Amino acid sequence: MEITPQNGSERIEKSGPSPQAEAAAVVTSTSAPPSEPPASPWWSQLRYRLLVLVMMAIVPAVLLVLYLAFQQRQAAFTESQTDNLRVARVAANIQKEHIEAARQLLLTLAQLRQLRREEAVACEELFTNLLPLHKVYANIGAIDPAGQLFASGLALTNVVNLGDEPFFRRAREGSRFVVGGYQMDRLTGKPTVNMAYPVRRKQGEVVAVVYAAVDLSWFTPFAGRSDLKEGATLTVVNRRGELLVRYPDAGKQRIHRSLAEEPGFEKILTSKTEGSGRARGLDGVDRLYAFTPLSRPGSVPDAWVIVGIPAKTAFASTRLMLVANLFFLAFVSVAALAAAWYGGDFFVVRQVKTLVAATLKLGKGELRTRTGLKYSAGELGQLARAFDHMADSIEQQWIQRQRAESDLKALNEGLEQRVADRTLELRRSNEELEQFAYVASHDLQEPLRMITNYLQLLRQRYEGRLDSNAQEFIGFAVDGAVRMQRLIADLLAYSRVGTQRNVFEATSAEDVLRRALANLTVAINEGGAQVTNDPLPSVQGDGGQLVQLFQNLIANGIKFHGASPARIHVRAERRGADWEFSVRDNGIGIAEQDFGRIFVIFQRLHGREKYPGTGIGLSVCKKIVERHGGIIRVESTPGQGTTFIFTLPAADSEAGAGS
Repeated sequence: MEITPQNGSERIEKSGPSPQAEAAAVVTSTSAPPSEPPASPWWSQLRYRLLVLVMMAIVPAVLLVLYLAFQQRQAAFTESQTDNLRVARVAANIQKEHIEAARQLLLTLAQLRQLRREEAVACEELFTNLLPLHKVYANIGAIDPAGQLFASGLALTNVVNLGDEPFFRRAREGSRFVVGGYQMDRLTGKPTVNMAYPVRRKQGEVVAVVYAAVDLSWFTPFAGRSDLKEGATLTVVNRRGELLVRYPDAGKQRIHRSLAEEPGFEKILTSKTEGSGRARGLDGVDRLYAFTPLSRPGSVPDAWVIVGIPAKTAFASTRLMLVANLFFLAFVSVAALAAAWYGGDFFVVRQVKTLVAATLKLGKGELRTRTGLKYSAGELGQLARAFDHMADSIEQQWIQRQRAESDLKALNEGLEQRVADRTLELRRSNEELEQFAYVASHDLQEPLRMITNYLQLLRQRYEGRLDSNAQEFIGFAVDGAVRMQRLIADLLAYSRVGTQRNVFEATSAEDVLRRALANLTVAINEGGAQVTNDPLPSVQGDGGQLVQLFQNLIANGIKFHGASPARIHVRAERRGADWEFSVRDNGIGIAEQDFGRIFVIFQRLHGREKYPGTGIGLSVCKKIVERHGGIIRVESTPGQGTTFIFTLPAADSEAGAGS
């Protein structure tokens, strides 16, 4: 044989079949790998797994973008609420300035002589001149103690009584400046807040109440100058939830219903301080809003200024940034996936496919297969080097194994022939021993029967002529001969289990038990025994031997009964292809250490004086069960009875001739 390296592999030349070819044939015949790899799910392919890895790397970036968008949204929310609250605070401060200016104006007017004297014409002239100068006021007027408006800056055609107004009553009954509630003024029809101051004589008598109605419409131009964002609103509501001012489109948006009915606004009407929130406005637009109260000095809020910005506007920049980031991330992800798809195929998948193809060829027995890949420093290069080295080792090992198998085959053939010869010789010896035991036990019965007969004849003929010792000796001889005759009969039955080879057939266990009980009729009647059974199945076996099996086990229960008569029960339970039978009695029981002895031939646990017998019956049972391919065992507790358990093949299972 000549081995010549060629192109990094080995070429073997030899006349006839080469060892490699023989080894390949052995590989093919023993392992038989499939010619083609089984179809695998798409997600198990290496290229798709590379894509999954890239996508897993992209997931943190997506989460980061979403987290940054959330942070930006929170910042935009906070910024919008801050801007809204700033505008609301400015509006509330301006309203406080208007109230303070009205207080100073009313305090000054209360000192005028015309008011003290209730000069209506002079007062109306004065009020009429003041209104154009102070456009923030909807009206300035004076009320007598009875509540009659006797002077007004507005020309009124009807007589007006304001005696039921809370601000008038409080001003008349007190001696200080009074701010009334925020409401729609019934004289002007405008949203106003009325302020009043009592006019007194030197004696302290109230002669009139001067009041000024601040027009809340100034909130509208204020909102227009506040540089609010697109879609923003400024709203003024009173304690009852009535909408007083709304920018923009104040006239069109005024709705005559309580704002308290609107979801999200109830907390404003119950708040005593400024705050913020989010709710859907009267126009159905989702807005972020902030509010601050308009309060009388030292009192609870009478009205609130609410500034709202549409959530869409507040989050517009955040939304645009999120869309831009996601678009950029999607572009990068597509590029990364494309690179993984094509780059993975070029740098990884092709080399792996080459290794897989080489592995399949090697598995088919082509031991000269090599990868042909370059041995680079990377993992794939190292894997190719290791694969080629493994292929070299397998090729050499198969050559050596083929030689060893040839030697081993020759040695095995010799050993098999020797074993066959020994087995045949042992079988012949066993058959001869069984035949000898059968013949010996059979042939011994005739002379033993003659001895027994003549001893019994001798005892009958010379009864009364011999002394007591001679009579006793003859009794001993007869008893020994009878026991020997019984022992030979049992030994003959034991040997017949192996020599009589009847064909196994379906046999009813019910019939077998009935035949066994018929054979034991005398023993059952004499001992007062009772034998019961559950419904028993059909089994595959030798009917005669099965009768002997049941007969021996039941006879054993009758013999070894306790103080009470024997009670024996037979039952069966399916165990796969076999039936498991149990024969339970209520006898004296067996100690656990004697379980193994009772099935040994000639083994006895009790003396013959108390329990006669030869010690072969259970050995015969064990041999019958084993011939039927089953096992027999015992469960017992001394004084509580014994249960013999054995298995027999079911009639519906595969069975053949007895062996």
